[in-house]
Parts: sequence; C-alpha cells; structure tokens
Amino acid sequence: MNKRLYSFSSKFEWFLIFFIILQPVIDLMTSFSIFIFHIDLTFGVFIRFGVMFLILLYILWVPLDKSKKKILFYLFLFGFVLIIGLINNMLVKDPFHLFSELRNIAKIAYVPIILFGYLIVIKKLKEQENIQKTIQRNIFISMNIVSLVMIIATITSTGIKSYESEKLGHQGWFFAGNEIGAIMAICFAVVVYYAVSNTKSWKTIYYWIPVCMLIFSQLAVGTKVGYGSVFIILVIALFIYLVEWFRFRHDSVLAKKYSVNLVVNSGVLVLFLLLTPYTPVAHNMNIHLSWVGLDQQQANLDNDNKTEESKNEIEKEREKAVENVLLSGREHFLAQHKKYFAEAPLSQKLFGMGYGGNYQKEGKTVEMDFFDIFFSIGIIGFALYIAPFLYLAYKIVTYFFKNVKENFNHEVVLFGSAVILGLGIAYTAGHVLTAPAVSIYLGVLIVYLYCTLVFKTT
Repeated sequence: MNKRLYSFSSKFEWFLIFFIILQPVIDLMTSFSIFIFHIDLTFGVFIRFGVMFLILLYILWVPLDKSKKKILFYLFLFGFVLIIGLINNMLVKDPFHLFSELRNIAKIAYVPIILFGYLIVIKKLKEQENIQKTIQRNIFISMNIVSLVMIIATITSTGIKSYESEKLGHQGWFFAGNEIGAIMAICFAVVVYYAVSNTKSWKTIYYWIPVCMLIFSQLAVGTKVGYGSVFIILVIALFIYLVEWFRFRHDSVLAKKYSVNLVVNSGVLVLFLLLTPYTPVAHNMNIHLSWVGLDQQQANLDNDNKTEESKNEIEKEREKAVENVLLSGREHFLAQHKKYFAEAPLSQKLFGMGYGGNYQKEGKTVEMDFFDIFFSIGIIGFALYIAPFLYLAYKIVTYFFKNVKENFNHEVVLFGSAVILGLGIAYTAGHVLTAPAVSIYLGVLIVYLYCTLVFKTT
C-alpha cells in the first residue's frame, strides 16, 4: 500500500470512529430535510449509504490476509444472492416497485458491511492504542446530544408527537420515534458504564447526570422499549457492581468507587420505579389495555358464574390481547406475511419476496426485523445474513467461558446486555437491523464486545 493510500486509509479509520458522534446530527439533518424542504431522499440517506460505499472500498483496499479473504468471499456471495432475489422478484412479483426493492436491499446489506468494516477498523486500531475508551466516549457524547435535544424539545414544547392517538410521548426533533427510542435503549448500558467508570468518589457523581438525562429522554418518548431498557439495565448494573464491590472489597480505592456507584444506582432505580405511574408509558399502557379490553376480560375470567368452556374462551382472548399489547399489533402483519410466504413460489421461498411481501396494493412490513429480513431475502439469503452474527456470537461465548472469572466484569456484562437488548428489540419491536440509524450502534457494540474478549493485547 503506497503512502498516499495508507494515509487516506488511516484517516478513514479514525473518521469511522468519529462517525459515531455524528449520528444524532445526521438524524437532525434528516428531520430538517423532511419538515423544511419536504424531501424524502434526505441528507441522512446520502451520508449513511455514502459511508457504506466507502467502507466497501476500504475493505477492498486493506492488505489481504485470511480474515479479509473470508470477508470478501462472504460479501460477494451475499451480494450475489441479493441480486438473484431482485431479478427473481422482477419476473414473478406483481406489483413490483424497483425503488422500494433497491432501498430495502440497501438497508438489509447495511448491517453486514458496517459489521465487517468496523471489525477491521477496531481490530487494527486496537493494536495502536486502547480504542475501546474512544468508542465509549463517542457513544457517550452521541447520547448526550440526543438527551439535550429531547430535553430542549420538552421544555419548549416543540417535540414531534410519538403517536397520533391519545397516547402521550414525543420524539424530540427526530423524525423516527421508533428509531430514536431504539438507539437510546441500546446505548443506555454504555452511558451507565461510562458514568460508573468515571465516578470514583462522591465528588464525581456528576457523571451520573447524563444517565438521568437519558432516562428522562427515554421516558419522554413514551414507548415500552425505552422503559424496559432503563429497568433492565439498572437492575443488571446494580447486580454486577455488587459483584465487583465484593470482588474488590479489600482494595480501598475500588471498594469506595463501587460503594458510591451502588448507592447512586440504587437511588436512581428506586426513583425511577416511584415515578413510573406518572410516566407517559404508564398512561399509554392503560390506554392500550382498554383498547384490547384486557381489564374487562380479567373481570369476566374472575366471574365464578362462568362455565369452564367460556372461561377457556376468555383465556384465549386474553392471551391474544396480551400478545397485542406486547407486539403492538405486529402479530397481524406477521400472520399476513406468513400467508404470503406459504403461497409464494419456490424461487421466492429460497431468495425472498422482497419489500412488503407479495402485496396487492401497498407493501407493509411486519416491523419485526428478523421476520422482515427472512421474508425479504428468503431461506438462502437469511441463512447468509445471520451467519456473521452466529459466528461472532460463537466466538464471544467461547472466549467468555475460557476465562469466565476474569471476563465476568462490568464492562463485558453491560456491553453484552446492550447487544442482547438490541437483538431483542430487533426481534420484537423492529427498527434496528433494518434501520441504518440504529444498526450502526448495534454493529459497533457487537464488534466492541468481540474485540474486547478475543483480542486482549491492549
């Protein structure tokens, strides 16, 4: 690699690390494009997919080794299958909208490219310095930008409403409520980790202020995802820092650090639970329960005069209502897409039905990422798509258990929780793997966890 190419490569690597901070700025530019200029093809689309293209070029440019050969082979094979699926849908799908199909393919391809790009970059930079700290700081800064926007939007009453119904909540000045909610939920564990890492005494508890700001921001959106993220991560953090305190109880400095953080974490968790009944998500849950009639169904179930047969029927209705509350109606779209898939020709079963399935009038996604990706690119495409996740998961779990005593620490547990939470949101609520604004955070965190456990040279 000549000097000029090496210089560009090095600068691009650091740009990708800095690119994390730019994410909320890009999202604000997207809102500006849509609401001010009324442009659907936004700045965010051009920037994110432009960077994706540059990552592809970067992967081609870096020196050839075993891992790069495997990555290039995978990307070529995956791209080939996506093209076959696109051509097949052009022939068998009616109606067929080329722009929607290409946009869908680009969104699906974004995650593997981002994943491998950051894997090469972080692995390479890790040989030079502790790149993990830089990534932690950049995610922390990014979430502070999001929190400040959410808080200012709340104070000025200028936030975009999360719901068109009587439900409460707003998404700040960000265009996509589900996406900004998923971003905050996934990155919350990183903000908690950063706060605790820098809170070494009562004098430095101000590092917990951004944690509280992000909690407020997640509650302001009014979704179950945000609330669940805060509760789960605070409980996990409380547990792992209790373990860390016990582990380092004979070290006066570390014992003091974890004692302070345990008290602060406990106080924040208790306050969070006490305020729950007054949050938008509690209001929205009550509305949703009334919509599906769960309260009345429970009263009917408790009625002693009901026969066993009628009680069984009510119980079935109640289970469906609970599913509706948890999935927000996505189960209906899932059933529709399962029908599309069952009726699709073999070629579409293997290579996918494209965007929205074999719809008649308008394409609708399930909004549960794994299902949307499976129905879009078929059995073969999905097997290839999920392969890198399974490989990295296998490596992470294997190296974790090689030295579980050392690896069971607050960094691995919290970053692991963030990854698992992100994949869980992708499975249930969507808008993670198929949303480039969100998937970049998940991709970075997966690679971060992988490099932390597998490469311990720094």
